[in-house]
Amino acid sequence: MFIFFSQLDGVKVTDKDRVVIGRLFDILIEPIGKYAKAKALIIERGGLRREWATIEWRHVVEVSAQEARLTLASSEIQFMSPLDHKADLSLRQDILDQQVVDTNNQNVIRVNDIHLLIAEKDLVVAHADIGLRGIVRRLGFEGFIDSIVKIFNRNSSYLTRFRFISWKHIQPLSINPVSMTIKVDVSQKQLLDIPAEDLGEMMLDLTPRHRLALFKTLDIGTRGRLFMSLDVKEQKSLLEDLGEKEAVELLNQLPMDEAVDFLGELPKGASGKILGLMESKNAKMLSTLLGYSGESAGGLMTTEYIAVLETATIEQTLLLIKEKTPKAETIQSIYIVDQGNHLIGSTSMRRLIIANTQDNVMKASIKKTATIRIEDEVKKIALLMDKYSIYALPVVDANNVLVGIITIDDIFSRLVSIAYRRKRRAKQI
Repeated sequence: MFIFFSQLDGVKVTDKDRVVIGRLFDILIEPIGKYAKAKALIIERGGLRREWATIEWRHVVEVSAQEARLTLASSEIQFMSPLDHKADLSLRQDILDQQVVDTNNQNVIRVNDIHLLIAEKDLVVAHADIGLRGIVRRLGFEGFIDSIVKIFNRNSSYLTRFRFISWKHIQPLSINPVSMTIKVDVSQKQLLDIPAEDLGEMMLDLTPRHRLALFKTLDIGTRGRLFMSLDVKEQKSLLEDLGEKEAVELLNQLPMDEAVDFLGELPKGASGKILGLMESKNAKMLSTLLGYSGESAGGLMTTEYIAVLETATIEQTLLLIKEKTPKAETIQSIYIVDQGNHLIGSTSMRRLIIANTQDNVMKASIKKTATIRIEDEVKKIALLMDKYSIYALPVVDANNVLVGIITIDDIFSRLVSIAYRRKRRAKQI
C-alpha cells in the first residue's frame, strides 16, 4: 500500500490500549543501499508548550491516514522539550520542502511531498513528489481541486500524471550545522558520476549553505574539477566559505595555470596569505608565474608538463608518462631536455608507441620543435598554433630553458575573454 507523508502528518498516535497520546510529527529514516526505510516516529503533543517523543519503529503496529498505533503503554513513552533530532535524517526536517539533488536528471529540485510504501512491517521511502499536486495535497485541497479539474477535463494530466522522482536518484542536502557538511550519504557514487560542469550548474541553483555542504562532501579530485568549472565570482565566494586549510588543499590540487588565473584575480594581500600556507614548491612556482603579465606566455603557461632526459630510452619514457599522467596538462606532447633542462626537442605519444622500446628517445623526436618565449603575447601564440596545427607549445626563456607549456584551451579561453571585453567596449562607445 502506498501513502503520502502529507496524509500521515498530524494523524493521531495511540498506545497499546488505543489511547491517544499525541500526533505524528516526523519520521526518521535510515538509508539502506538505494532505498531508505523508517527507523523511528517523532510524536508531538501540547499546544503552546509542545513536547516530543521518539519511538523506535519496532514499537509501531501500523500506520495509516487515520492512525499510528504503538505496542507501548502511555507510561512507557517519555516526552521532552525542545525537539533535537538534527543528527538524524528525517522526512520533515531534511526532505520535505528542501532542496535535493536529482542525480538522474542532474538538477536541483524542491520536494513538495513524499511517497511512501508500506511493505509488511516496514515503511519505505519510494518517491519524491515534485509536482503541483503535492502542494495541493498538503494544503488539504486535493479532493476539491480534483473535482473542479474533472468538470473541465477528466483526462487532464494533472489528474493522471504524477511528477515523481525515485528515491534511488535523490541525494538529500541535509546539513550538519557544526561541520557544514552533508550528514547522510545516500549514494556518494551518484554524485561522483555527474560531470563536474553539470555539478557546477547545479550548485548555482542551491542556497549558499547547501552549496558549501555539497562541495565539502565530494572527494578532493572532484572538488578541483568542480572549482575549475565555476566562474571567478563563485570561486571567490566558495573559497571564502571554506576554512584556510581546506582552501589551500584545494588550490594545491589545481593545475598551475588554473591556480595562477584564480590567484591573479585576488587582492595581493589575499593571494599572498594563501601562498604562505601552500606547499613551498607550489608556492614558489605560483609566485614566479604570478609575476608575469596575464596576456603573456609566462602568465598563461602551466608547469605541469612531461619532460624526459635525452639519454632516456623509449621504454623509460613510456614509464615516466604513466607516472606523470595524473597531473600533466597533456600527454600528447613530450619534451626532450638535457641535464640543465634546456629544450633539445620533442616527441609525441603516437611516435613513442610505434617505436622500438629499446631505442633512445631521440630516435622518435620530431625534426623541428616550435617554441615561444616567456614574453610572447596571445596573438603570436595563437598564430603559431594555427600555423603548425599543434595543441601545445613549449615556453622557453632567453637561454632556451624549458619553463612551461601553453595548451590550446588556455589560448582559446583567453581569446574568448579578449573578444568579450572588446565587444563590451564597442557597445559603450
